[in-house]
Amino acid sequence: MTDDVADRKADVITEPPDEVQAAESDPRLLRRISMCGWLLCAVWAAVLTAWAVIQPAPYAQGWRLVLELLFLGRAINVADGLGAGFSKTYLLVQSGPQDIILLLLLYPWVVRGYERTVRRHFLRPFFERLHVAAERHKDRVEAFGAIGLLAFVFFPLWSTGALVGGVVGYLLGMRTSVIFTTVLLGHGLSTVSLIWFFDAMQRLTAVLNEGLAKYAAWIILGILFAGHLAYRMLRNRLRKR
Repeated sequence: MTDDVADRKADVITEPPDEVQAAESDPRLLRRISMCGWLLCAVWAAVLTAWAVIQPAPYAQGWRLVLELLFLGRAINVADGLGAGFSKTYLLVQSGPQDIILLLLLYPWVVRGYERTVRRHFLRPFFERLHVAAERHKDRVEAFGAIGLLAFVFFPLWSTGALVGGVVGYLLGMRTSVIFTTVLLGHGLSTVSLIWFFDAMQRLTAVLNEGLAKYAAWIILGILFAGHLAYRMLRNRLRKR
């Protein structure tokens, strides 16, 4: 009974156009995407492990940055990494590929999820939440097409990462090649911009006040987060009216 109710609830989720589903759900294409993800993951993990072995301080703590990016987002990942003494090159190597690996590994499951092939899979709740998050942003991106998707992935706000961007592109009926090209470009530009921004701010505050320098990234992050919360609160009030 519970499964039937959940299945009817899942059917409410918007699906991409039928012709896109047929073209983009080719098992061979999805298998290649997944294989690329595993290959990139193996190379990425080997590089980070070698880095930690060769230069333990501070790179043996790289696992912390991996978890921060996974659960807290790019901005916190970069801010904490620079504050802890990780090099910009390391942050680019660690932060850049990580979200792309998740996209490559999970995108095939997302497609199968819309086809109901993971209906009784233990990851089903995760994919349902992912679908809901993507649908919440879908209308905002749709009017601008690929440019809108690039901007969506670029800005490091909550639920605007590479994976959610990939799902939004799929819901909008974009071809897989367009989705991955746009998401890769947006994510890459975002990562480089964040590293440059926080590094520049640290340098600036070091000139102004050496005692404030180590807290500058967190202060800026707090201001950005407070601004984001204020925007969400204002938007909710306007909707109630």
